[in-house]
Amino acid sequence: MEEIVYKEFLELEAKHWWFQGRRAIFISLLDRYLGREPHAGRRLMDVGCGVGGMLTQLAEYGLTVGTDVVFKGLECCAERGYPRLVASHAPASPFLDGSFDCITAFDALEHIEDDVGTLREIYRMLKPGGILIASGPSYNLLYSQQDRNAHHLRRYTRGELTGKARQVGFQIEKASYINFLLFPVILPIVLLLHLRYVLSPKVGDSKGGSNIGIGIPRWLNATLSGIFRSEAKILKVLNAPTGHSLVMVAQKPR
Repeated sequence: MEEIVYKEFLELEAKHWWFQGRRAIFISLLDRYLGREPHAGRRLMDVGCGVGGMLTQLAEYGLTVGTDVVFKGLECCAERGYPRLVASHAPASPFLDGSFDCITAFDALEHIEDDVGTLREIYRMLKPGGILIASGPSYNLLYSQQDRNAHHLRRYTRGELTGKARQVGFQIEKASYINFLLFPVILPIVLLLHLRYVLSPKVGDSKGGSNIGIGIPRWLNATLSGIFRSEAKILKVLNAPTGHSLVMVAQKPR
């Protein structure tokens, strides 16, 4: 990611509606597939941990290791006091087979050129019965300047992401689009911004920040947060057919 994006994430992850919504969904899935009860022997890894936005929450489920190939993100994590950090290129990790009970890749696979190789490596590092929770942006049609600034190589469809996971041996436990309640509002905005870039490419040439850096009124942020967070309850009973992002839970067979 561009350095300004790291700065934005550090400043906004606690209060911005997008972070709050996705965090609520991820925690709900962790509760469902791992259980909230403390487990002294459980080991987790967060692939592409970035600035550490989920490491505190993951540590509630067991001993957690954060990995990333970008030193800037790991430096941010270290400054925040996270003790177990590893610089690692995801398709070739230094951990032994069957080292982890759960591996997460929150908005990480789209940054990695060899995403299938990374999924294969995650499969190797998981214990039999281990769980992968992965998320990412959806639909290449929506690829925009936001993706360029975040250094995304692709966006996914649900079928593409689950197909790549099955290719390396995973069983799919859950796969759904997320940020689906706000998608009818987000879609035309993203398409208009994309059209603007196509018509005026110089608009996107600068090394700008992400869309979440755009300031909005506090009341609107709270409203959007409430809507997005409510999806965590909806996802307990169904999978959404479309949305701005997606999430997948996959298991390594026992």
